[in-house]
Amino acid sequence: MRSRTPKVLHPIAGRPMIDHVLAACEAAGVKRIAAVVSPSQPDVAAKIGGRAEVAYQDTPGGSGDALRQAPPEVLAAAAVLVVNADAPLLRPETIERLVDRHRRSKAAATIAAVQDPERRDGRILRGADGAFERIVEYKDATAAQRRGGEVNVGVYVFRGGSDLLQALAMLEPANAAGEFYLTDVFKTLRPVEVVEIDDPDEGLGVNDRIQLARAEKAMRRRILEDLMRSGVTVVDPGSTFVDAGVRVGRDTVIEPFSFLRGETVVGEDCHIGPFADIRDSHLGDGCRVDRSWLDRARMAEGSDCGPFARLRPGTEIGIRVHVGSFAEIVRSKIGAGTAVPHMSYLGDATVGERVNIGAGTITANYDGERKHSTEIGDDAFVGVDTMFIAPRKMGRRSKTGAGAVVNKDIPEDSLAVGVPARALRRKTEERAS
Repeated sequence: MRSRTPKVLHPIAGRPMIDHVLAACEAAGVKRIAAVVSPSQPDVAAKIGGRAEVAYQDTPGGSGDALRQAPPEVLAAAAVLVVNADAPLLRPETIERLVDRHRRSKAAATIAAVQDPERRDGRILRGADGAFERIVEYKDATAAQRRGGEVNVGVYVFRGGSDLLQALAMLEPANAAGEFYLTDVFKTLRPVEVVEIDDPDEGLGVNDRIQLARAEKAMRRRILEDLMRSGVTVVDPGSTFVDAGVRVGRDTVIEPFSFLRGETVVGEDCHIGPFADIRDSHLGDGCRVDRSWLDRARMAEGSDCGPFARLRPGTEIGIRVHVGSFAEIVRSKIGAGTAVPHMSYLGDATVGERVNIGAGTITANYDGERKHSTEIGDDAFVGVDTMFIAPRKMGRRSKTGAGAVVNKDIPEDSLAVGVPARALRRKTEERAS
């Protein structure tokens, strides 16, 4: 990978590739998971956390030596599944099928394979009777053997116990570096069952950035197809990017050049994009996001934002709120039915219900040392180009005139005008209306 980041921590669809492998094993019902890790990669062990036991391969010794480091109780299990951590596209259903076939066949080992003549991986060779004979590495294969498309993808199920332990003990160094290849156990283990995987993408391993991009594309296509099957419209899958783990409700439409990242949840009947970038955010039913950026924000049902709005972390948008073009909101709560039509900045603000925020409104929340809050009451009307010098409070049903600079609190039912703004009590009949 030519990277300071361990290979299995490179992301695929927003998650480290080892996460995908662990998730597939968990979903398939694997009862005990052990990960063989190099001690030189503590970040990998930390990422695994409590999801798997960690065993260490102190010196690089090949895949066969790696399996030797697994806990003895794991190797003694009735069925021992071995998966490469750089195979992020493996599905839980494939693991279940492989294990089931292994148990029914009572084979000593079961190998997953795909038909892909273009792959430069080991070839599975069969005898005249069609039974498994051996695996030959691509670099050692003849031209005729390479044309055979049955490729070993590095996913195995072994009968645990004495057969497996003996085969591992009999491994000999396979190259000048003294590595032990796991595929050499098939010189002694018999019988061996071969199960072909229908989707060749599941067998994709990642060894460089080119393969990383290929796996990313395949994973994203899978995610979008699953969404479309669940009732989501993806207008152009080729230009739409959705991370693993994102949830989208039915009858939602995702327009081109939209990115849904992280732990984002989108409700039903929403319209996303085009050109929406949403990360770790929650959208209720019936929301619309047009050419906007959301990061750790929440939008309640029926609200919309954009084009070119930016909702930053800590933003909570109430029911049926309109956030217009070039508005930016951070660490703020916006009440139901409020409108922030355009070109405004609200930071550390609490805005009530049914408030109109005029164009160009700014809450000046930072004094050079600390952030300060602004509170705007229900049914207030904020005139264009109003500036609140926080901390400030604006009472319910109050108004500001255009260009007001508010450096004092505004009582309820008042009108504030001027620079600096002066609060005037509004007439009783005006308040009553």
